Amino acid sequence: MAIASFSPLPAEIEDPVTYREASALLARTGHPYHAASIARWGLPKVRAGRTDYVSWSDVLEAHRDRVAVRLRSSSNWP
Repeated sequence: MAIASFSPLPAEIEDPVTYREASALLARTGHPYHAASIARWGLPKVRAGRTDYVSWSDVLEAHRDRVAVRLRSSSNWP
């Protein structure tokens, strides 16, 4: 008898991460963001069970844009 097993990762996203995982990975860049901040970025998400997943590639692009704006507005921008 065969049963179908439930995969906890969504199949719609190639590189899924949770908001908490994304926050932990971004902390290593020197420009950290809290998981709640990442959730407000308006990235497309997929819910699997009770967990929301976003694409790591989308997170990286949004992070790049936000860090660039933050650096341009700082007083030590050349």
